[in-house]
Amino acid sequence: MPPTIPPASPSLSPPAVQGAPAPATVPTASVREVELKLHAFPADLARIATLPALLALADGPAVSQRLRTVYYDTPDLRLAANGVALRVRQEGDRYVQTLKTVNSASPGDSAAVAVRREWDWTVPGEAVDRGVLTDPGVAGLVPAAALDALDCLFVTDFQRTTLLVRPDPLTAVEVAVDDGRVYAGGRSLPISEVELELKAGRVANLFDLALTLQAAVPMRIGTESKAEAGLRLVTGRKPGPVEAEPLGLSPLTTVAEAYRHILRHALRQFLANEACALAGGDVEGLHRMRIALRRLRIAHRLFAPLVAAPDADRLVAESRALAKRLGPARGWDVLMSGTLEPLLAESPSAGPSIDRAALERLAELARCAGAGPAREAMAAILAPGCTTTVLALAGWLEHGRWLSDADAGRRAALNAPVSGLAGGWLSAKHGKLGIRTMKLPDDAKGRDKLRRRLRTLRYTADFFRGLYPESAALPFFAALDPLQAALDAEQDAATGARMLAGLRGADRATVAAVAAWIDRRSDRRRKTLSELWKRFRATPPFWS
Repeated sequence: MPPTIPPASPSLSPPAVQGAPAPATVPTASVREVELKLHAFPADLARIATLPALLALADGPAVSQRLRTVYYDTPDLRLAANGVALRVRQEGDRYVQTLKTVNSASPGDSAAVAVRREWDWTVPGEAVDRGVLTDPGVAGLVPAAALDALDCLFVTDFQRTTLLVRPDPLTAVEVAVDDGRVYAGGRSLPISEVELELKAGRVANLFDLALTLQAAVPMRIGTESKAEAGLRLVTGRKPGPVEAEPLGLSPLTTVAEAYRHILRHALRQFLANEACALAGGDVEGLHRMRIALRRLRIAHRLFAPLVAAPDADRLVAESRALAKRLGPARGWDVLMSGTLEPLLAESPSAGPSIDRAALERLAELARCAGAGPAREAMAAILAPGCTTTVLALAGWLEHGRWLSDADAGRRAALNAPVSGLAGGWLSAKHGKLGIRTMKLPDDAKGRDKLRRRLRTLRYTADFFRGLYPESAALPFFAALDPLQAALDAEQDAATGARMLAGLRGADRATVAAVAAWIDRRSDRRRKTLSELWKRFRATPPFWS
């Protein structure tokens, strides 16, 4: 169904795909776009381009124009599945057809920064020109079978105000303030964002500029392109949790490179799951944000003596405070998804001691009790301080003064291969388990202590597994992961039981019945722990 859009002149009516394309300008090479996006409240957009701090850096006056863009794909979204977006944009009297990768950033690229490749052609109108898509330079990105099925999926229509700023003689950043909407099938979403595109200079300067804007107008880092927002509108799908990308360290990676790479990775994972957490449809989004912050803290503690940077210590401490604000909501999510919802699904066979109506009332009380922590978690993510912390830490990493300004001894240590330190770090974490002498603790407190130490070992091992043969690492993770998962489940069950016991207004008999159900499952799980522990103890460390 063609997208419904506001009234426009006949020249802006939805196009058809062009069957016999007129000649177009064929690009000789792609352009690499490096961009940092910030979401702002619509009421704040108008004053961003006039901020004195921005105008002081401007190279010329701001320019405004209306941009209407038609996005194409097949009905089954084959281009999106291939990681590209196809659009035709009207810029005044000019039409530009663009093929763009949705995000071609590598895991080693800066957190919060989108890196894309794009190919542009000047075309005679809004109809997509299929002919240029067969050019050898881009043919692999658009399946040949998709060409005849291309159709208009959605439209963006917004006012863009651009300003070129030069923070220093070697740096140029285009600031684009976009105010409008994306339309598809009678529905729409607002576009209210600021794009900072690096035209020349270092990526670190993007973060400096973003922090300058953030100090004047609170905003939030955006990780979703307009193409991705339009596809979400078309499909109706909520954002899902995003898996962590492989770290990919190698034996040649230096200590400084490893530190920067691991922290970038954690920040990218935090931001990638923000949309899922805010959508509230999948508890994993919030969980993975907390994991990302935990990985960041563990990595920083490892490297901190070598990095020796109070600024980083402070920023990482701020991330810990943020993680604590996310924790209570996660606890209620786990109680619902791990206990009450499975129990409701099983209740007919769970035994006569649990009345279904009483169980439903208990679940509703738990949902209400979790609503406050959920709001607190959302407020923490949306708070200006969250954005400021991420921008400041990412910018600090990219500037690299912690390396360039280090004394000679510390600089030599940071420039040495990380493989010289990784084994010792891993052995230290492994040794804290008391692997040779310690039996599996028979008390809950002891098992929780073991769980935490295993978790730290797991993250540390994951940081450095690329330095060792994968054939050696696989058996170790295969033994560690089930043990850690079982201990995590036991801890979640114990936490859930405590939360239920403190739930105001709950029927005590129903709470006791649920607690008994939790205990039965925990007893079965505990019977497997001893064997999992023995298997892990018998598995040689892959770094030995």
